[in-house]
Formats: sequence, structure tokens, C-alpha cells
Amino acid sequence: MTRERMKKHVLLYGGIAMILLSFLAIHELTAPRIGPIGDGSSIPPPALIWRIFSLFILCGIGFIIWGIYRFLFKEKRTDNFMEVDNGEQ
Repeated sequence: MTRERMKKHVLLYGGIAMILLSFLAIHELTAPRIGPIGDGSSIPPPALIWRIFSLFILCGIGFIIWGIYRFLFKEKRTDNFMEVDNGEQ
């Protein structure tokens, strides 16, 4: 697998993983912590939770869009540069 193709896959799958992990993190941060786990006082403020969640979602969407862009358009653009003009007519 070439380096360019690898970048496309890393962007696409990294964006998907980032979105999935942000949902897992929001679930873990908002789960009640009462009983043997704790008293519930270690939960960060809700505004901070939602800001971080929104940031991760936006970054994940951006990575997915960037990866799709590279899949669709980047490969076509590099093919044009590979052609050699010998000056023949």
C-alpha cells in the first residue's frame, strides 16, 4: 500500500474512530457514580463535557470529509502529473 493511499485510510478510519470514542467518552462521563464506585463528585462540569464532545465530533467529521476528498480527488490530480511530455506531436 502506497503512502498516499495509507493517508487516505488513516484519515477516514481515524475520523470514524474519533466519533465513536467521543460517544463512548460522553457515556462514561455522564454515567452515575454512586455506590462502591464513588460519591458522584468527580464528574466534570457539564459545559466542559459538551465542549470536548463537540470538539471531538467536529474533528472526526472533518477527518472523514478530508479522507473522502482525498479518495475522490487527490488520486486523479496526481495521475496528471505522472504523464511525461516528450515534445512529440
